[in-house]
Amino acid sequence: MRQGLQQNIDEAETLCGTRKVLIFDEDIEDLTRHAEPFEGHGFEVHKCMSVEAAMRSAEREEFDFALVDQGSPAFEGLRVIRHLVRYNSHTPFVVVTRCKDMLCCQQALTLGAMDYLEKPVPSTEMNWIIKNYFGSSLTK
Repeated sequence: MRQGLQQNIDEAETLCGTRKVLIFDEDIEDLTRHAEPFEGHGFEVHKCMSVEAAMRSAEREEFDFALVDQGSPAFEGLRVIRHLVRYNSHTPFVVVTRCKDMLCCQQALTLGAMDYLEKPVPSTEMNWIIKNYFGSSLTK
């Protein structure tokens, strides 16, 4: 039985290794914190600290998931989201923020955000997000 469980884990790691995640956050500590759970599951994580870098990544790569920082109430991450929707319309994404703002939340949800979360996002919640969006492919 234990050998079968290890085989499932190995298969999940192989499946996850092909998954690409885009993370945009201008704060290096938050960027690192948010990337760790994805990297721990074997995802290929593209970390971007500028709007421009994130937009270029969205143009060049297909992503299976994106985590986008709102930034300030001016919602700098909105440019990234619009670019992501334009070039990767099928990519599910979540918006994270330090300053919740109802207008920003509505804009994000209107563009297709799966969730709008307040930072710091605990690692348990990040792991829940991963299992929620990739659960079936993690256990195949």
